[in-house]
Amino acid sequence: MRPRAHIWLWSILAGLMMLLPGAVGAQSSATVPSIELSGTIDPATEKWIGSALSDAADDDAPLAILRLDTPGGLDTSMREIVQDIIEAPMPVAVYVSPDGARAASAGVFVTEAGDVAAMAPQTNIGSASPVSLTGADIDSVLGEKIENDAAAYARALASEHGRNGELAALTVTEAENLTATEALDERLIDVVAASEEELLAELDGFEVEGPKAQTLETAGLVIDEREMPLQYELLQLLVNPTVAYLLVLVGLVGIAIEVFSPGLFIPGTLGLVSFLLGAYGTAQLPVTAAGIALLVVGIGFIVAEAHLPTSGILGAVGVVALALSGLLLFDTGSDSFEVSVPVVITVAVLLGGFLVFATQKVVQAHRRPKLTGWEELIGATGDVRVPLDPVGQAFVGGALWRATLAADAADGDAERVRDRGARVRVESVEGLTLRVRPVQQHSEE
Repeated sequence: MRPRAHIWLWSILAGLMMLLPGAVGAQSSATVPSIELSGTIDPATEKWIGSALSDAADDDAPLAILRLDTPGGLDTSMREIVQDIIEAPMPVAVYVSPDGARAASAGVFVTEAGDVAAMAPQTNIGSASPVSLTGADIDSVLGEKIENDAAAYARALASEHGRNGELAALTVTEAENLTATEALDERLIDVVAASEEELLAELDGFEVEGPKAQTLETAGLVIDEREMPLQYELLQLLVNPTVAYLLVLVGLVGIAIEVFSPGLFIPGTLGLVSFLLGAYGTAQLPVTAAGIALLVVGIGFIVAEAHLPTSGILGAVGVVALALSGLLLFDTGSDSFEVSVPVVITVAVLLGGFLVFATQKVVQAHRRPKLTGWEELIGATGDVRVPLDPVGQAFVGGALWRATLAADAADGDAERVRDRGARVRVESVEGLTLRVRPVQQHSEE
């Protein structure tokens, strides 16, 4: 009996050990992460989506949802996000939501990369035509190549998942834009759902086409909302082209002031911090050589204005160069992810003008004769505190000095400096004694 009892006991324990991991796995696999992807598609959202999908894979999620609402963004960041979606081990449903959201420009490619493409009823998708640095359409051989490449990319992503690849290409070549209902009727997307819960209900039994072909089983799955963390929101702020440029400009101005007037610390410290933050944001973005050159030339001309008698010509040219550098510094290829023209011009003019003024004042101060020690007291005025009879004390330059009447003082001056509070002017300094004479008092008419 005892051996048989031991066998039963070990069988029960082995069964419990097998059931326990299964229970844990079932619990984790019943959760569907709903990942926020809103705002511009940029290096910040790229890093966030990569991290979120990696976490979903670690949690053994059966499905991931990307809640998409974007005006577009950088082509490089879009392609990284598409690659993250393709490489995710679980199916990824890209859901354009909530009502009023859009999947514009780069958002089209992200949507078509999804194993499931879904939209809320009152949303739209399209307008994926590439644009130039100024936001205009590209009309050149290079522009045609870029457009053809983007169209082929959109067609491939849509066709691979059983959708209308030709219509996806038209969103690039003809800037086609469709509502959710139109996109569903034209097979550009798979599902229209009013909420994430409705989306999961619609996807129960859905046949995924493409590399992750399978039949989805979404009954009983629980949605776990995952918003963009603060660290990525701060990064998104830093990689904004307008913010990055302004931080660089403010940083350069602060550093320039510190160089010309060392010891102030605050302009230099704030300038260095601003420049480093701006440089980090700028390093995440595609920049142009012309923009960098204009920024350097602008600062150089403004500094030169303080040293050369050009009547403000170099300073004005420097300010214009700063404004132009802001407009040409970033080549984002997206009209939804570019610098704000009014902000850049206004701030460049204000900061450039301030830098011209500040450097001129600093240089003028450096060119003045340096006065040190007792030389600073010559010509200064003060009050008699102890009557000069013949030696007393006078308060001059914030200090109390031994004072006596100047040797060549006029007759009668001796009487005038014997009264406390009499005003005197320093004529010379001998050791620690001031030679003074009374300040002439003019009677009022």
